[in-house]
Amino acid sequence: MNLWAFISLIAGLSHLSLGVYVLLRNYKRPLNAIFFIFALSLAIWGISEFAHRISDNPNIASIWIKISGLGWCFMVSFWVHFILIFAKKTEILKRKITYVGIYAPFAIIFYLFLNTDYIYKREPQEEFYGYTSLPGEYVWVYMVFYTILYLTIMYLLWGVMKKGTTLEKKQSKTIFWGGALFFVFGTLTNIIFPSGHNRIPELGTATSLLWAVSVFYAVIKHRLFIVEPLIEESSEAPKRYPLEKGHIYVVKEEFPDKGYEIFYDQITHENFGLCITKLSPDIIRQRYGLAKTPIVYSTFNDTENAILPKNINELIFVISDFKQKTTDPIFFIDCLDQIKFAIGFGEFITILKKIRQFCHDSNSILLASLNPAMFEEQQMAIVDSEIDEVETNV
Repeated sequence: MNLWAFISLIAGLSHLSLGVYVLLRNYKRPLNAIFFIFALSLAIWGISEFAHRISDNPNIASIWIKISGLGWCFMVSFWVHFILIFAKKTEILKRKITYVGIYAPFAIIFYLFLNTDYIYKREPQEEFYGYTSLPGEYVWVYMVFYTILYLTIMYLLWGVMKKGTTLEKKQSKTIFWGGALFFVFGTLTNIIFPSGHNRIPELGTATSLLWAVSVFYAVIKHRLFIVEPLIEESSEAPKRYPLEKGHIYVVKEEFPDKGYEIFYDQITHENFGLCITKLSPDIIRQRYGLAKTPIVYSTFNDTENAILPKNINELIFVISDFKQKTTDPIFFIDCLDQIKFAIGFGEFITILKKIRQFCHDSNSILLASLNPAMFEEQQMAIVDSEIDEVETNV
């Protein structure tokens, strides 16, 4: 077995496995879908490199080399697309010129790769590590394009590392260094060294595993793609609190005990739930018996897997993302007073109205525990106009 070819095969299969894993977690989410396409491009590159390195003759090797172009020509385009979604650059993604800028140059390069010797030589070269293609006269054009996009990616990730949430910073740091290492080693061994007539095995596909592992680590360690919907064990007792779908309910209390009692009653009768709390998730699980229900921690502290109370866009994203994965879920929030403090009462009411409309449109239930003492009398009257109260004397 050709060791260098085997390394490429391992890289290609690893990328394919990771892409499928992420896609199956939530195929409807754009971030997951574009990552799958990105991973697929790396898989095509790795598997086809394996094939042309073990080919018996240059004609077969040439076919596989051309197939590999589907991978390495477009991988940076898909990666930029992925990072734009990850960095929440929604306005940029609404512009058609964005897609022209990140895809058109590499489509042209792919055409030139297939039909000319400008980017890479079409005639395969046999080396000690198998058949390969040597850089053409204008391979530097490709290097310039992908370097510009790579630097753009690094800039976007650096921005998230500096200004993102605690969770986003951890995710970005992991992906940043994985991508940077691939960029350095891949460029050296696949373009710079061969252009200088240094005959060493191209290690781009092998070092691209650093890329994959960095994202995989973010997936597993920091839940980049998933808040896993899990349902509690069903209770044999009848449901005590009948809540109507599409409504917002508030329990007025100093401590959220009754709110959690009602929430627990819902999620133990075959309803998916998501808890958003200002208290420690460990305390919540121990005190209120939430064994499986996912918990999002809303805190001002630098804590892992947390959302800042002022980061309303991320809160709404988590809620809407969870709804896409479940049917008629119930959301419980015990930190409305904290959110009001962080963003101001005016914006708080605006957000409350948006959540109310979201619940109505998505057939979801929002249950909240709220301490009236944290609101002025006039403010509480405005809040009352937007919510329903739960009958707690059951």
